[in-house]
Amino acid sequence: MSIQFPVSTSQFLSDLTFVAIKAVIFFAIILIGWVIGKLLGNLVGRLISRAGGDSLLKQTVIGRVLMRSDYASFKLANSITKWFVYISAILYALYTLSLPILTTTVSSFLYYLPVLVGSGIILIVGLIISDWLGEFVKKSSSPEKRDLLGLNIIGDLVKIVLYFVTLTLALTHLGVDVTILYIFAEAFAWAIAIAVGVASGIVVGWILKDRVKEWISTITGR
Repeated sequence: MSIQFPVSTSQFLSDLTFVAIKAVIFFAIILIGWVIGKLLGNLVGRLISRAGGDSLLKQTVIGRVLMRSDYASFKLANSITKWFVYISAILYALYTLSLPILTTTVSSFLYYLPVLVGSGIILIVGLIISDWLGEFVKKSSSPEKRDLLGLNIIGDLVKIVLYFVTLTLALTHLGVDVTILYIFAEAFAWAIAIAVGVASGIVVGWILKDRVKEWISTITGR
């Protein structure tokens, strides 16, 4: 009595060979991605560092926090670049397995990955630039004039407004509906305009109060 196998030996060997090839391709992509991530991360990190990335980070609050956490411009750019390559390699390796449940999910994620990365870049760069501009406004004058003109408050307002713009741009790039943010922005803008108007009136009145007294004394002859 002979035993009947569900598949022939040749079919079994063919399937085994197919699986082995898929496994080799999978691990080869992972290995190549790891090597490219290391090399490209070091290259981008060095370029950013030599371009003055550390000096730019030192001029912003966010940058100083990153540097205190041992994330100088080299390490920050290196980490972002290499992990982007690592994740892309892993996802593409999973895609090559041709498993339906993985192929659909991975292809959708790979399609969305550039948008996600772009939004992340917009957010990080925008926050750093916003912080730098706010600090620039604060340090654009001497301490005495800074207190007199309220440059510290103006600098913080510049940061808040630019943070909001950055967040809106990042979410818009992701395809998120930001209509509600525009409503809040309009209300916030009116509040800022009223506050700036009132503050400007107080500052101008305080500056001119002595001169107004002189004018009145001159007119009345006292």
